[in-house]
Amino acid sequence: FLPIVADAEAGFGGPLNCFEIMKAYIEAGAAGVHFEDQLASEKKCGHLGGKVLIPTKAHERNLNAARLAADVCGVPTLIVARTDAESAKLITSDVDERDHPFIDFDEGRTPEGFYRLKEGTGVDHCIARGLSYAPYADLIWWETSHPDLGDAKRFAEAIQKAHPGKMMAYNCSPSFNWEANL
Repeated sequence: FLPIVADAEAGFGGPLNCFEIMKAYIEAGAAGVHFEDQLASEKKCGHLGGKVLIPTKAHERNLNAARLAADVCGVPTLIVARTDAESAKLITSDVDERDHPFIDFDEGRTPEGFYRLKEGTGVDHCIARGLSYAPYADLIWWETSHPDLGDAKRFAEAIQKAHPGKMMAYNCSPSFNWEANL
């Protein structure tokens, strides 16, 4: 392996796409691969707002497909599950009941058919998704649109309480003015 964590974006589709890209990254020597819970066709840069999420269960299937690829290849590749729920505004479907507390059903759907997410629930949504992804990933990554160590601590404490020792990451984008925000 090379000391590389490859960016698989949102997997470029469903489970089959995630399996194939994971296999390709493994064959290229990547030691780790990260997958985001955004809709691949609407993907936005991590620290930007307006993201569209896929249902929690859909991302779990993608993570399972990535793990299957690593198992088939016989390697212990690190799988990183990233959640972009903090700054997401939309979700593709209401199929997963775990997402219901965060969907604003009163607002209706967008012209594209997406559901709107409730304002002010991003951190709780990230915690819920992090807890759901933890069994399927080696590391849980919370992508945020602004640095807030209080929120990061709350996220970390919730994940560690349920999954002691789980590796975690918090976005430290150089585009943030950390000194002005801490």
